[in-house]
Amino acid sequence: MKTSVSGNVVRFWLATAAILLSIVPLTAQAAADRRELWQSRDQFVALERQDSAGDARVAANDHPVDISLDRISSILASIKVRFADSEKPGPLFTAAAVQVLAPHLQKALKKAAPGEDVVFAVFGLHDALYGLAKSPKVTTGRVFFKAGKLNLIVGQVQNDVNEREDRRLSPFTPGSRKKQADGEWMLVTDTPLVRRDWLAFGEDWQAPLVSPPVAGKVETSGTPQSAQRNEELRKPAERLIILNELKEKGLITEDEYRAKRMEILNGI
Repeated sequence: MKTSVSGNVVRFWLATAAILLSIVPLTAQAAADRRELWQSRDQFVALERQDSAGDARVAANDHPVDISLDRISSILASIKVRFADSEKPGPLFTAAAVQVLAPHLQKALKKAAPGEDVVFAVFGLHDALYGLAKSPKVTTGRVFFKAGKLNLIVGQVQNDVNEREDRRLSPFTPGSRKKQADGEWMLVTDTPLVRRDWLAFGEDWQAPLVSPPVAGKVETSGTPQSAQRNEELRKPAERLIILNELKEKGLITEDEYRAKRMEILNGI
């Protein structure tokens, strides 16, 4: 009986090892097909071969292409997303994420060959705990220019980030021409969707105009005081996230963590 149990354990671990070994070559092949142009932590912007669209042959992109930084930034900032458990949409990318991502996308599109797409993963601090705090979340996508339109296929939409995960086993996957992205969310934009996860911005697209406030109307949520207060609350939230990361990585002691956390909270 004991020998049988030991044999089962050995077979289990051999099967597990075989599965892991089958995964690693696939991720290694994906990495070999990718040219990373920028990386920070697990964030990246890279060039990779066009993905397939099922049995249909994918037409070459109109690359390289030079699109102004302002236009790319405006496009990213215009996209909103509404989740199933939310009453109103919010930005797909935070302002900070747009500021980081847009210049790298611009450079990548200038370098891309006709047979290459631009893929990315970027972090943003988004609401968590019913808006009481913010946590880092990742959004991924595939970008390419074809027939006068800048295309964006999203993959992961504001997914929680666990930086302890091995990205070789849990990679941030960009969008795909072949397979529609999963998720209980809906993209909200002023341009028609190609697919629920696929947007295409033509040359006639213009950034939405921001209407000036109506004279005499009392603004409660948009006053300088409320905006300043929101900024004051956001900064401690970001500092707490960084502080927690330092503790998890063993760069500060538990006592240092508690003292600094109390200092941040007392300053709110």
